[in-house]
Amino acid sequence: MCRLLGTSRWVIAALALGLSAGCSTVSDLLGRSNPPSANAKANAAAPATTSDEEASGRLRTGDEIVVRIDAGPPTAGNTPSDVTIDDQGNIELALVGTIKAAGLTPSELAEHIQSNYVPRYYVRCTATVLVAQRFFYVGGEVKAPGRFIWSEDTTLMKAINTAGGFTDYANRGKVQLARGKELQTFDCDELQRNPAKDVPIRPGDTITVLRSVF
Repeated sequence: MCRLLGTSRWVIAALALGLSAGCSTVSDLLGRSNPPSANAKANAAAPATTSDEEASGRLRTGDEIVVRIDAGPPTAGNTPSDVTIDDQGNIELALVGTIKAAGLTPSELAEHIQSNYVPRYYVRCTATVLVAQRFFYVGGEVKAPGRFIWSEDTTLMKAINTAGGFTDYANRGKVQLARGKELQTFDCDELQRNPAKDVPIRPGDTITVLRSVF
């Protein structure tokens, strides 16, 4: 009996020590793990950084996209809309007006569109965003000016070659690149001598080869 009482006193003392050290349950003392704390959960849920692959899939100014709103039975909203992301990075949709699109992935934009229609105009709907082919434009003193399909490896010199190359009247030292509201001028003779300096082209860019004064 004395030995049993002594053991009880030891258990009570151990419990007191555990509680004073900050243990909140008896299971802490018995070796069972605690549920993760709020801070631990927050750390585990920290978002991963955006990879280069994810970044390249984001929408940009000049992108042509197809937006479809499926609101159930056939309605005007179910008709696909072909829209182009403007210089401000926006698109215009029926009923909701201007929506920011540049910088989002197609799935993020679809969710954003859906939140603008529900519940304001529809009880429920599904938005789908598809990216059409991306283009760049070349004009001025090139042999075949026009609109061309963009790819990841498109550069200024490649774009000009795609448009047939320079005419005899081209000012190779003053080739303009318009990107949104920004306008830059490049010396293509210098770029030919130093291919490492060639300029990447983005969807929606407009290249204009000026005419030489001579």
